Amino acid sequence: MLAGLVLASFTVTPTRPAQVSALPTIEVEPAPARIAPMSRGLVRGLRDVDDLEIAASPLPELAAATATELAPAAPPEATVDVAPEAMDEPEPEPAAPPDPTPKPAPRSTPPPVAAPANSVTLAAEAHMLDLMNASRVRGGLVPLAMDSRVANTARAHSAVEAQVRYVYHDGPDGTASSRDVPACGTGWYGENTGKIWNDNVDALHLEFMAEPWAPINHRTNIMDPAFRRVGVGAINGPDAMYMTMVFCR
Repeated sequence: MLAGLVLASFTVTPTRPAQVSALPTIEVEPAPARIAPMSRGLVRGLRDVDDLEIAASPLPELAAATATELAPAAPPEATVDVAPEAMDEPEPEPAAPPDPTPKPAPRSTPPPVAAPANSVTLAAEAHMLDLMNASRVRGGLVPLAMDSRVANTARAHSAVEAQVRYVYHDGPDGTASSRDVPACGTGWYGENTGKIWNDNVDALHLEFMAEPWAPINHRTNIMDPAFRRVGVGAINGPDAMYMTMVFCR
């Protein structure tokens, strides 16, 4: 339907005037010109429609006489060469004095606002870090270092999860990459998130580590040797504690 509408709006069918074998050589007053319907947005020349005949042009002698009557020739004027007057060059304006007021340096992008934390959630974050590092050490890996900036991003995500009461990677606050890539600063990230009931952080960690070995899941994020930093963010929600872990290289 759209194609039909566009075609209709940009098509103009011209009306061809009837062919006349011979026109009488009489003067006919020119008919008032009318404009043919034009398509919106197109620029076309004006033309007469409805089989209107074009008036014959006047004879050359009559046209010349009329032109002479309307615009009589003026006598030739003598031309006098006048030397151009010398113009004084404007004096250059003095340069403006430098502004002594120092300009503030451009501000860098502020870190994400951390969600409110308390002693219970801070203790849960530290305990989860200890559990993950113990699993890594047993696997011969370097322990993860806590990154406070990344932890702020993790807490902000956990706070949104607590509002909607479910865990996710892509949801009301955007996508995981849009949150975690700027926080990590390296372009590489991993994200684990889950619910904790009765402050039982161990249960969530055991659930993660019980998963089968796979290219990407909670367990492989914890045991990835390329990850060296982590941000753990926990928030108490109306139904449970929500915890997010963001892993960075």
